[in-house]
Amino acid sequence: MDKCAAAACAELSSRFTHVRAGVDVGFGDVTVSQTLRAACPGVWMTVEDGPSARARTAEALDPKTVLQLGAGGEMPFDDHQFEVAVLSASLLAGDRERADTVVREMHRILQGGGCLIFSVDEVGGTTGFSQRGVYELLKDGFDVVGLKRPPWWKFGAAGRTLTVCARRKTWRRRSAPIVGAAMPVSSAMLSPRERKGGVR
Repeated sequence: MDKCAAAACAELSSRFTHVRAGVDVGFGDVTVSQTLRAACPGVWMTVEDGPSARARTAEALDPKTVLQLGAGGEMPFDDHQFEVAVLSASLLAGDRERADTVVREMHRILQGGGCLIFSVDEVGGTTGFSQRGVYELLKDGFDVVGLKRPPWWKFGAAGRTLTVCARRKTWRRRSAPIVGAAMPVSSAMLSPRERKGGVR
């Protein structure tokens, strides 16, 4: 189990002792799924990113509880099925469009007030996430209610992670329009326009 998965498991167990319905997504490591189930008993589903990861995990768990993520990041569930979702950092790395789709899908499958938990590498350059990047990624559909760094984070940036707990809210696009003829500059300044590209 890698450091991001371990941090996400620890965050879940610090917030929940039991879940009615939970899902872990994209870890590709059956020990993560087993750890989550042991820490917080309840009804759990696992979604893996690819057929080989799904087959490996299904061998160790009940195959009926292990499904596969869609090619674009789509989840194989109806709306509002889960109380908590624990997400692998690998699904948020790389392709920003796919990461946005995954976040929208987490919002869709979570119940009102449901929790999304994940841990990502904290990097100030062009890879990983800054603290601002986490808020940017989640701002349309989630309130960040917990954001933690490891206790030793003050001693250097190497290996630093951000562990996030976000609560589902009503989806509302947060980007502000670009200043145009019909918008006074003072109005635009109250809400900075959406950044494109750059650090997440």
